[in-house]
Amino acid sequence: MEVRVEADLAAHGLMTLVGILDLVRSGGRIVDFKTTGKTPDLALAAHQHEVQLACDGVLYRDATGRKERGFELHHLVRTKTPKFVLTSLEPMREAQHTRRRRLLESYQAGLAREDFVPAPGFHCAGCEFFGECRRWS
Repeated sequence: MEVRVEADLAAHGLMTLVGILDLVRSGGRIVDFKTTGKTPDLALAAHQHEVQLACDGVLYRDATGRKERGFELHHLVRTKTPKFVLTSLEPMREAQHTRRRRLLESYQAGLAREDFVPAPGFHCAGCEFFGECRRWS
């Protein structure tokens, strides 16, 4: 069950963070569902999803007043013989929290400067601004 949550980060000079938590297990383990075409590598999965999971941690902490107990990535691997892979990750460390905050600060500063630089990737498939990206120079 997905739940929409917000965290007001104005006290830190940042915008309101809005997100969707896929699932939170009892005890505060945040679950995110993923699909992939190959078996995920633990280190790569942790790196690729760090920003999202750090944001999910902030949203959970703000909504509950408690620290998350960790994260779970539930990967549905779409191969010839589909399988499920569970990647367990520890709670957000301070270094991850700092990187997430710095990323949001950089993003907010770029918006204020109207500094838009496309970063094409798989996420473009469903983006409503595809045309604008293609016209960017």
